[in-house]
Amino acid sequence: MTEYFRGKFFIDGEFKDRYLEVENGKIKNIGVERGNGTVRTLEGFILPAGVDIHVHFRDPGEERKEDFYSGSKSAIYGGTSTVADMPNNIKPINSQEVFNEKLKTITGRSFTDFALYQLPAGYEIDGAIGQKVFMGKSTGGIISDLTKIINNEKIKVFHAENQSCLDKYKIDDKDLKAHDNSRPLECELEAVEIISRLSLNNVLIAHATSRTLAEISKSFGFRVEVTPHHLLLNRDMKLGSLGKVNPPLRKNIIQEDLMNYLSKELIDVVSSDHAPHTLEEKEVFDSAPSGMPGVETRLPLILMLFKRGIINLNYAVKLLSTNPAEIIGIPKGRIAPGYDADLVIVDFEEEPIKSENLHYKCRWTAFEGFNGIFPNGLILRGEEIMIEREIVEQPRGEFIDGKRGRSKNN
Repeated sequence: MTEYFRGKFFIDGEFKDRYLEVENGKIKNIGVERGNGTVRTLEGFILPAGVDIHVHFRDPGEERKEDFYSGSKSAIYGGTSTVADMPNNIKPINSQEVFNEKLKTITGRSFTDFALYQLPAGYEIDGAIGQKVFMGKSTGGIISDLTKIINNEKIKVFHAENQSCLDKYKIDDKDLKAHDNSRPLECELEAVEIISRLSLNNVLIAHATSRTLAEISKSFGFRVEVTPHHLLLNRDMKLGSLGKVNPPLRKNIIQEDLMNYLSKELIDVVSSDHAPHTLEEKEVFDSAPSGMPGVETRLPLILMLFKRGIINLNYAVKLLSTNPAEIIGIPKGRIAPGYDADLVIVDFEEEPIKSENLHYKCRWTAFEGFNGIFPNGLILRGEEIMIEREIVEQPRGEFIDGKRGRSKNN
């Protein structure tokens, strides 16, 4: 099936008035003249849709916090067409059997295309997009066996906090400052040093909290991910337990330095690390689980950095779409022939972020009152999923197989 779209598409770093020919969900041709067929004109500015390679949709097992239906719907409203879900479920994803169970549970219930990670298991789980390695305990209490990492070509995403260091500094969690002190930057740095001795290829250091950690990680040849919350929030803000995440929010000066490092175009990817918990679970700080929702606000917040002149739009698109797609090896994140026709339509008008307007099951955000640039429409593989900020399709997201999804010619 061939479709045609006309609009202002972000191609090669600038907006160009073009016709897009889409065949079977992929961009076949881009031209200045229309093809033979009905043309759908898209109003606004058209970017590659977002790719978020670090989400925890809690499904299966903790659907009271989030599930793939609600999490993927939130992603669409936030301009993201594709997610990669982490394996620290109630039943850890450490075998082919458990992976298959999770995939069966999700299939047919996702608005976005989706990929799934595995935990190190001593073998490559068929279908997994990559491995998530926990070097320190976080939600789920998992510590990965480093000897079971398979050094294949797929991405290895590290939660880089060394557990022996966390044990050394452990104190009562009474507030954000104490939580920061109980999981200091030293634990992240120790973890990266250990990773450097493993001689692995294709390593991504997840949710880096400081410029120092990012610089050291880059010196070892690792790619670096940051989150909007480590870029924009700090331990001195009045967030209470809503700001409790692992690794922690740092001091204001460290947060600002990380933002400055990002502005120099030295970070590889921004992911949400969408990790929701219920408000009831977050009531008491010391017992509150770590994590916050973010899949719906990731793209709007980063586009705000462009609007404010902190980063340019080309780099914003790389952080949100192009680089994450390349990192997990899928044909998305660019408006170019051979890539999926995943598009997001924006007008660059900012608006305040309000929990009541978001679509998370947990119904809260730590970015309450921040401004964001939310999309007006989203196209997934040539099909309009959201029009004028309303989802108009039932879930049609497809599973991205860890093998079949690695070539843009598939």
